[in-house]
Order: sequence, then structure tokens, then C-alpha cells
Amino acid sequence: MTVGSDKSSQKKPQEQLEERINPPPDGGYGWIVLAGSFLISFIIDGVMYSFGLILSEIKKTTNTPDSQGNLLSSFNTGFLFCSGPIVAGLANQFGCRAVIIGGSVVTSICYMLTVFSPSIYLMMAFYGIIGGVSTGCTYISSLIIIAEYFDKKRGVATGITMAGSGVGSFVIAPILSFLIKKFDWKFTMSICASIILQSAVFGALLRPLNPSSSSSKKTKNVELKSLNHPNKQLSVDEETFDKERVIQTYVGSVCSLNVPEKDLKLPFHQRNSFLRKACGILKEMTDFRLLKENFGFLLITLSNFFLFTGYFTPFLYISDVAQENGIEEEKAAFLLSIIGIVNIPARMIYGIIADRQFISAINLNTFAVALATVPLIFYFLLKTTYLSQVVFVTVWAIGIAGMNSLTTMYLCELVGLKKFSNATGIVNLFRGFGCFLGPFLGGEVVRFFGKANFCFFSALCFIIGTILASLVSFVSMCKPAKKREDINETNETTIKTLGDSEINRNLLSNNE
Repeated sequence: MTVGSDKSSQKKPQEQLEERINPPPDGGYGWIVLAGSFLISFIIDGVMYSFGLILSEIKKTTNTPDSQGNLLSSFNTGFLFCSGPIVAGLANQFGCRAVIIGGSVVTSICYMLTVFSPSIYLMMAFYGIIGGVSTGCTYISSLIIIAEYFDKKRGVATGITMAGSGVGSFVIAPILSFLIKKFDWKFTMSICASIILQSAVFGALLRPLNPSSSSSKKTKNVELKSLNHPNKQLSVDEETFDKERVIQTYVGSVCSLNVPEKDLKLPFHQRNSFLRKACGILKEMTDFRLLKENFGFLLITLSNFFLFTGYFTPFLYISDVAQENGIEEEKAAFLLSIIGIVNIPARMIYGIIADRQFISAINLNTFAVALATVPLIFYFLLKTTYLSQVVFVTVWAIGIAGMNSLTTMYLCELVGLKKFSNATGIVNLFRGFGCFLGPFLGGEVVRFFGKANFCFFSALCFIIGTILASLVSFVSMCKPAKKREDINETNETTIKTLGDSEINRNLLSNNE
């Protein structure tokens, strides 16, 4: 490591940004990444939204009541979203591709273990808890990498990726229904395990845009300002820097990078690379400062909690209520496919509108959740005929399409790209809490008041979520809009280079 003060070797922050960080290409290999993410969404969401067909058979064969059987779906979706902070930490440490491949393999194994589980409680452990976390590793990581490859076209790219959910629901639900009738739920579950394993193949295509380590041993200048000598600059071997991000500061001096352990009496967890990575992941998981620092983000997080508390309950009971009103089983099951069909163009349209900036993603999200609330309020009037049921699922699907596909866009507007990974983890954590409560509370409502009354529970949750989302829109209109260029500040560049740790932030604040 050398320290020099040659001003000619210094570069402007923007030039350092371009040298160090590849900008989002908005195309090129990004289209391959987009295709891989689309197919992962197709598989994961297609199987998850169609699981209600398998769940009905599991409850019948195990004589499990609704409130207890629904915990299978509740645990799976809940732990999927609660894994957000874990996924954010793992993705930052190991990259999205490794997390997706590992998550796909573990999820496939969990599905097979569920088939051979002798009790509903083991199924909850394998499919619900472990399978939920591993599914989150695959699904959430495939969305995080889209924000890395796309900037100006981020809305369209996210919309296309999320449209895979609709295509998956449309294609996979009839296949699972056929397999259950032809064979049984165990054989169908085994097929789902083999399908999910293909996500590892598609995940291998998701090459990181800015890998954490380089195969070449180039020396690059890292901009660090000394408290006493602001013109001094550090130069460090890139491979060594990426492997050992040990940072020790002293009052009135530049920081010391990758110095011998005997010269730095560092704590053991900083000297050991594995423990350092583990501490980094734990830090990512427990960093909830955004909730205190950003009031708009706090509101949107609470909104997501209530929305997802009522989100999955309709998927569990729409088909059953339709059959209670004299609709044939095949037509009743097709209602779920209609949701998938409508989601395909709706999610893409939301993305296009958000990219064209006719309306901000935050306000567009408020419109979407309000639209999804309306049919839930009037479900009692719409449940009587098949045509009115189709109207219900169509309008509701258009609303929830925006609620799902706009998450990336409105989080970038609220917190910026640098904090996007952390914000995604927090939002998905609260979504997971909602998913834990929703199916269980919905099952209790159904047990006491009948299946058709699930709409009251979901409508109440969506009304609260809409009110909170409206407050976010009001708060965002009271603040000046952020420019895209604001993301590329000098401090952001330095933090990105060194790693997002508290000690680096303190160093930067002292330099200012």
C-alpha cells in the first residue's frame, strides 16, 4: 500500500464512479438477465399461487381443519417475505446469482421432504419455514438484480419480470389440477420440486454487473480524505482490497487498509473473513434505521403490512365460494387463471406508465391499491353469478398487479438506489408478518362466519393499506422530487467502494 499526494493522479468523483462501477446498461446482457428473472418469477409465483389446489387435497387426506391447514401457506409466504433482510445481506456478500442457485436447490429438496412427511407439522417445517426462506432467496434476489441492470427502463423491466407471475399462474394452475385428478397431491408436489429446480439453471444466467472481486490484479485509486491532509490519496491492489475489507481509523490520520494483524489489534471477528462476512450479513438484516430516518418509507412499510395481511386470503377461498354458489368446479378453478391472465398485461402497463413518468410510481401505487380495494368491498354483490365473479377477479387482479410490480420503482423514489437493497428487505419483512397473520385470521373468520365472509376481512386490511398509501403520496408531493443524478454523489461512490459500514460513514462525515 502506498500513500501519495500527487494531484495529477487524482480523478474527479464522476470519473472514479465510471471506472469503479459499471452503469446500468438498460439493455445488452440486461435482456438475458431480464429473461432469466422472468422465468424465475414464472416458476416461483406460478407454483405458489397454484398451491391452494394442492393444499385442499392435503387438508382432506390429513383431516386438517382450515385454520390449521392454512398455516402451510401462511408460513411459506410469510417466511418468503420475512427472508427479505436475510436475502439482502446474502446478496450483498455473495451476489444474487449464488443466492438464487442455492435457494432453488434447497427449495426443491424441501418440496420432496414435504411429500414424505408423515404429519402436518413436519410439512410446516419443511415447506412452510425452510422452504419459505429458500424460496425468498430465489425470488427476491431475481428482483434485486433487475434494479442493477436497468435504470431508465427499470419500470418496464420490472413489469416484464413480474408478468412472469401471471403467466405462471395461468399455465401452472391447470397443469397441477390435471395432475391432482390423474394421480395425487404427492406426485404433483414432486413435479413442483423438479420444476422449481430449473430456477437454478435460469439463475446461473444472472451474471453480476459489478462483481465484488476481479480476476485481474489492477491497482486502482480509492478516494479517502485524511482529516489533516485532504489532498492525500490511497492506492491499493484491487484483488487484495476486495478480499480484505478491514478498515481501522485513527484520529487525525488516513485509514489503514489490509495491514498486518500484528500491527492492528483488531477484534477476532474482523480478522476472520468468514465471521466478517457473517457480521456483515447480520448488520444488513438488523439495519432498520430507514424506518426512523424516512417517514414516507415508514408509512409505505405499514401499508404493505396491512395489504399483505389481506392479500392471500382471496386466493384460498374464491374458488370454494364460487362452487357454493352453484358454479362448476372447472369454471371455479379457472377464476384463479383469470387473475394470472389479467396480471400479464397489467403489470407491464404499470411499468410503462411509471417509466414514462406520467405519474410518479408512489401515486400510481396508491391508485392500484385503491382499485384493488373496491371489488373486495362489493364482493357480496358480485359473488352470485359466474360473470360477476369474473368481473371481481379481473378488477382485483388489475389492482394487485400494480401493488406488486411497482415496488422497485416507488422504493427507488423513496430511498434511492443505494438503500434500495436494505429497503427491499425491510418491506418484505413486514409483508411476511402480514402473510403470517392473514391466512390464519382469515381462516378464523371463515370458521365462525362462513367462507363468503373472507371478503370483509380482506377489505378491512386493504382499506387501511390504501389510507396509509395515500398518506405516502401526500408526503411525497410535499417534498421536492429527487433527480436520478443525485444517486451518483461522491460520498455514495466511496461508500460503494469500501462497503456500507458505519465506520465508513463516520469517516465520510468527518471529511465533510
